[in-house]
Order: sequence, then structure tokens, then C-alpha cells
Amino acid sequence: MKTLQSNLVVWGLAFSLSGISLAACAQATTSAATSTQSASDPAKTALLTPLQQTVTKIKKLVATGDPDFDYAFQAKIHAQGAQDLLKQEIQNGKDTSLLKMAKTLLPATEADINLVDGTMRQLKPTRPSQAFTQQQSRNIEAMSLKLQQTGSSDKLSSNLDKNFATLLADQRQDAIDMATTYLQYGKNETLRTYAQQLIDRSKKEIEQIKGMQK
Repeated sequence: MKTLQSNLVVWGLAFSLSGISLAACAQATTSAATSTQSASDPAKTALLTPLQQTVTKIKKLVATGDPDFDYAFQAKIHAQGAQDLLKQEIQNGKDTSLLKMAKTLLPATEADINLVDGTMRQLKPTRPSQAFTQQQSRNIEAMSLKLQQTGSSDKLSSNLDKNFATLLADQRQDAIDMATTYLQYGKNETLRTYAQQLIDRSKKEIEQIKGMQK
């Protein structure tokens, strides 16, 4: 009986410790299923891939807890994801209005990357904020989940231009959410200015996209 009780305790502990791993496996399985469903349609994969890679890179960042330092890294990777998305539309899109928009946004995104990168190199993590880390982690998880759901839903079609508009609007909203969180905790003036300008621009871009879809 004691042996049985001991085994039950060990099994229970093992199951508890494996919970995160099981959840990770489930998420990986979901991601794999999503990729499989979209794999046959280049109009989806060409645009989903850079965004999926963006989320993966941001998740791999080791958070220091310092809002300025962490946001600078997150914002750079997110801007690079936007850049890759825009390039796909420029290379493969056919809608003249969306092509014009993508070509206009591309140099602005490059400027964003350079600005954030230059600022990031001057920063050192000095003041951890658990509240910032938790809230930004929720934003990133929401970004990942939304991308999975979009990839496996009927929001995307075989029309690359329409898919681009849908995914760009979502990507801009993600940028707004991350920047808004940063502004609640960040202190660096350059990054605060960048975050506010990013929010303002992204809102206008979302409205512009909505206007094109009418």
C-alpha cells in the first residue's frame, strides 16, 4: 500500500511538472496543423510565414523586466516582421492601391528599425517592472493566438492582396497594443516618442485599409 501511495505521489508530481511541456506540445501541434492547412496555398503562406517568424523571435527574447530595454528589442523585431510582410505584397501583389501603400510604408518601416536599433544600443536594463513584463507577455500571447486562428479560419482566401490587407491590419493593431503597454511603464524619451507616433500612424493605416476593403 505504501508503495502504491508513493507511486501515486510520484506520478502526480510528474504530471504536474509536465503540464507546461504538455501545453507546449499542444500548442506546437495546433501550429503544425495550421501550417499544414495553409501549406497548399502560397497566397496564405507567403504572408503568414514572416508573421509567424516574428512571434517566434519575440517569444525567444529573454525578458530583463526593464520596459525600455525589452520594448526596444520587441519593437525592432516587430518592425522587421512588418517589413517582410510589405516586401511580400510588393513582390507578389496585384492591387494597385495596396501596392502603393506597401511601397510607401516600406521606407518608413526601415527608418523605424534604424531608430529603435540605435536607441537599443544605448540602453542597459536597470529597473525591472514585473507589471510591464506580464502585460507585454499577454500582448505577445494574444498576437500568437490571433495569428494561429486567422491562419486556420476563413478570414484568409486565395487572394494574396486581400490576405495582405487583413494581416497588415492585425499586425498594426499588435503594434498599437505593444506600444500602448510600453507607454504605461517606459521612461526613455526617444522610445516614448517613437511609440506614440507608431500608435498614431498605425491607427491611420488601419483606417486606410478599412477604406480600401469597402
